[in-house]
Amino acid sequence: MPENTAGLGRRYASHYADVHLLLRRGDEILMSQRRQQRVFPGMWQIPAGLMEEHEPARAAAAREFAEETSATVDASHLRFVHLMHHVSTGSGSQRIAFFFEANRWHGNIANPEPDKCEGWQWRKTTCLPQPLPPYLSAALQHIAAGTMYSEYAWPDTAGPGSAFHPAGRAQAEPDVSVLE
Repeated sequence: MPENTAGLGRRYASHYADVHLLLRRGDEILMSQRRQQRVFPGMWQIPAGLMEEHEPARAAAAREFAEETSATVDASHLRFVHLMHHVSTGSGSQRIAFFFEANRWHGNIANPEPDKCEGWQWRKTTCLPQPLPPYLSAALQHIAAGTMYSEYAWPDTAGPGSAFHPAGRAQAEPDVSVLE
């Protein structure tokens, strides 16, 4: 990512922007186990990917979902549920992660990228598969708690997964792997 500079010698950060889609069916969410890829090998993930230049976040989430599942969602029906500002534990890159939720889709869910994932499965939110990428585990817990914003893996914050709650109090990431 290019580094932006401005007057007074300050440097402004450039961030990757990720989009994630929690597709819900009752008490289940759609997940896939990644193949042995460079990023999060063998870990479970939800449909996700990077935003493209000049692409709105909801449109990016709908595009990524279609690319990864062959099914479609209406971007206007996606509900924003969380924003995470985090540092990638692998590359150290700064990232903004948008999380959206949907419970309607069109078409059959398939695996058009068998080289990247094992296939899609519905998994109960009370018993999520392991392992999950640490940032995703934290984000899912914050979403379950109704937390709209969190920070993850920053060295100078209140701790991994520290979050802003609508009531205005900071809390650390809970150490559980289920969604209530």
